Formats: sequence, structure tokens, C-alpha cells
Amino acid sequence: MRPSVDPFQQPDLISTRKTTDLDVVDLRLMHHFTTVVALELANVQITESLALWQDHIIKLGFKHDFLLRGILAIAAFHMSYTYPDRKADYDLIGTTHQTLALSAFQETLTHVDESNCHALFAFSCIIIILAFASSTKDKPSDFATDVLHWFYLLRGAQIVLNMHAETIRCSFLRPLLDSMAHMENTAAQAIPDSDRISGLFHICASADHDEETSQAYTLAIHSLLNTFTQASMLKKRGEGTVLASFVWPLNLPPKFLDLLSEKRPQAMIVLAHYCVLVFWGETTDSWFMGGWGRYMLETIKDSVPEAWQNHLKWPDEMIK
Repeated sequence: MRPSVDPFQQPDLISTRKTTDLDVVDLRLMHHFTTVVALELANVQITESLALWQDHIIKLGFKHDFLLRGILAIAAFHMSYTYPDRKADYDLIGTTHQTLALSAFQETLTHVDESNCHALFAFSCIIIILAFASSTKDKPSDFATDVLHWFYLLRGAQIVLNMHAETIRCSFLRPLLDSMAHMENTAAQAIPDSDRISGLFHICASADHDEETSQAYTLAIHSLLNTFTQASMLKKRGEGTVLASFVWPLNLPPKFLDLLSEKRPQAMIVLAHYCVLVFWGETTDSWFMGGWGRYMLETIKDSVPEAWQNHLKWPDEMIK
């Protein structure tokens, strides 16, 4: 067995960037993250999850500037959500930290190794939260930049994980991976409304599709049916469904993402059914996802031709 890698052996930022400045705003954001946000992000069903968000992520942030700024950005957007009278102020602070974090993150991605893979994977997960939290969701926007964008961000986390899977799985990040890998053996037929998902096979079947396209639809729907089953069982027990629902974008074949980018009606209808899972996430445990299910669905409805709108009735009714 390979020796374990201790990500906390890296030097702290203060050892390379000495300063006497005291930014009270950032100190307040860090306090808010550790005392409020971490508790909301943690999975209460997993003992180590709170330590992950309240302790380990912070310590690792002190060694990687992009992760530290990502933490502060999340705290700022949560403050914006918590104190609507100061929304503009905290949105600006959050956006500033987010922009600087992304720049440093992209630079670090060019040289991923065992000394920074933990921080890169942690930040890849934080990016998803920021993508949701930083959107205004005022009205349906451009599908590719405002909806499909976070699918690619989520898959970015998977790429980092694939490069150093053993190292990351053997670290404090394991509770996060365990939540995403949640799996219970239950027949899909026993799950209410599972027929709505399996009915997508018929909607997406067409003799006009080439083999790659047909396979992409089949794989995407099979994966969605499985994700719907797992999320349904968690929801029935009153547990959070967000991480379980994030598994679907990770399992999508690249061809299906191409079909979404092209706004193919069948692909958009499959995604509309996934919006129900997004809606479940915002109603059970995630402040940053508030309004996203409806927002995604309205954006999809604007992109689907009238002849296909009838297939959006069930997601529309579920989210209303």
C-alpha cells in the first residue's frame, strides 16, 4: 500500500506572505463560515462531515489561496442570503473573492500533484456551491452559460478525483465521497413516479438517431432513473438529497452533454425531469440551491419547441 499523503504538511500562506493588515470583513466571513455555513453544508448522518467543513477545509485553506478565497466567497453569499438588506454589499465581496479564487485555481490546475489534489478537489466542490449561490435567477437566461455551465464544473471535480482517487479517498474528504456514492438496492418500480422517468425511454426513442446518440439517451435515462431512486429514498427519510442528485451529471456520457449544448428537445426534456431532483434539494437542505429547480425548468421551457412542451407537464407540476 502506498504511504498516505498528509495535505497539511504544506507551508501556511502566512509563512510566505507576511502582512500586518487586519481585514475585519474577511475575519467576520470566516467566523460566519465556521459557526453557521459549515453546519449547513455538513451531512449530519456522517460524524466526520462536520469536521470536514468546520476544521479540515479551513486548515487546508490556510495553505492554498484559491481555497481560502472560495471559503470566504461562500460565506459572503450566505451572508447575502441571510441579510437581504445588505445583499448588494455581500454579493460584491463574494464575487470579488470568487473571481480571484477561480484565477488562482485555474493556474494551479496546470500542475496537479499529491500536494495540492486535496485542495483542488475541495475547491472543485466549492465551485458548484458558488455557481448556484452567485446566480441572480431573476429570469430565464442563456442555457449554456447559466445552466449547463455547472454541469461542466461538477465534472471538473470528477477529473481531479480520477487523477488522484486513492489519495483523496484516504483523506478527510472521504465523507464527501461517501455521500455522493450513496447506494441502496431498491427496485425502481417501487418508487413513486419512477414511471415518469422510465417513460423518457419512449420519448427519446427515434429511428433517426445514430447509434452514439441513441446510446447517449439510454445511458442518461438509466442513470437518471437510478439517481431518482436513491434521492427518493433519502427524501422519504427526511435526509438531504443534494449530493446524491449530483451523481447524475457526473455519469453523463459526453455525447449527451453535446446534445444538451445543441438544445435537442429530447435531451432538454430529460434535463427537465432532473430539475425535480434539484427542487427536492432546495426544499430539504441547501440554501444555495433556492429557486434553482424552477429557474432551470423555466430556462428549459424557453428552449423547447411548442410541439414538445407537453412532455414538460410533470416536472412543471412537481416543482409548482
